[in-house]
Amino acid sequence: MVKPGEVLEKVVALPVSSWNYKQDAATRHVGPMAQDFFAAFAVGTDDKHIATVDADGVALAAIQGLNQKLQDELRRRDAANAELAQRVERLEKMLAEPAVRHPNQSDRTEKARL
Repeated sequence: MVKPGEVLEKVVALPVSSWNYKQDAATRHVGPMAQDFFAAFAVGTDDKHIATVDADGVALAAIQGLNQKLQDELRRRDAANAELAQRVERLEKMLAEPAVRHPNQSDRTEKARL
């Protein structure tokens, strides 16, 4: 069973570079080295080639892992925002209530207004 979160972590750690084939020095490519890809994912026939089906599968699993990570973060932030909204609402209600004078409060405030 593929674990998208683990695949994502491996993709993030996978070195990606620009390279060319010895026989075609004029054409640049971008991607991981086959040896690194094979070491990370252990798919394919050897560590000299990356089959497109394997690259596609790894990319799709990593996208699923990233989506799950995003969904988890959104749920966390939604919960935090809901809590903050409740706190703001309570504070607004407190501010809207008339000020209650503490029994030990002096009349200085009242005198200052006159």
